[in-house]
Amino acid sequence: MLPTSPDDLWQRATARWAEITAISPDLSPAVALQQRLLKVILGAANALDEPLPASLTSASVVEKWRRGVPALRNERVPIPNGLKDTLPDLCNALAEGGATDSAIHIRDAILDRRIDAGSLLSVSLARNQKAIRTSALHMGLSPDLVWLVGELGSCPLAYHLQAQLSAQDHWDRGYCPFCGSWPTFIESHHASRSLRCSFCAFAWNLQSHRCIYCGNSEDDFVAAAPDVTRGDRSVELCSKCGNYTKTIAVAEATPFPLLAIEDLASMDLDQGAMNRGYRRPELYDLDSAEPLRAC
Repeated sequence: MLPTSPDDLWQRATARWAEITAISPDLSPAVALQQRLLKVILGAANALDEPLPASLTSASVVEKWRRGVPALRNERVPIPNGLKDTLPDLCNALAEGGATDSAIHIRDAILDRRIDAGSLLSVSLARNQKAIRTSALHMGLSPDLVWLVGELGSCPLAYHLQAQLSAQDHWDRGYCPFCGSWPTFIESHHASRSLRCSFCAFAWNLQSHRCIYCGNSEDDFVAAAPDVTRGDRSVELCSKCGNYTKTIAVAEATPFPLLAIEDLASMDLDQGAMNRGYRRPELYDLDSAEPLRAC
């Protein structure tokens, strides 16, 4: 369920990658890795036709949102076999991109079923980072890389499911109303500001201009444009919680899964914010909204 055909998306991605490498040649290895990964992700996304869980009715979603609980929280979502089959390909792409032996070890663990592909994707979809990292450490694998493989593999399904939701009233929080992840950046278009989820690409708005992480709207929450010639790109810095968010002006919403390309293209904003001591936080603790139930 893509906003346009995979071929059109690939052409758009290729053009954008060319712009990025022309401006920042040092990003060429990162672009090459994105190209490998995006081929796998686009193929997986185009093959999906799963419906939303029957339990996710309009009424149940609104009730969850009123409690600050993302729609997908504690929902049982079957994992398509085709999605499981993408995990070794993602590991191979990461290995070719520089992760080498660490990615190969994860691939082999998936192929010989020491890592259950369906379980990894389900736990990633539930945004249970702690469980994945704990299991990876127990197996002697890179916890961050196992988490990344699960996230890359499950994001097409997360996008496919969230695209079937319509209303988003009753939600005024900085984490995603569908999956609970933080936004990768804010897209500004004329007078509107849409937060775009870093995992499922959901778009939502806040009712006031404030720090998306802690709600601060005082004088120590500021917007800064590191390059005065690029007023279309800025960072919002919050001295209260020490976190930052990127804001990018767009002519139209960025389609899934090209958000990662725009995230890469704006890495100079990340670097500028981090050089000033700001950071991006870990995943929001969804257990504070509703504890994860055992499936």
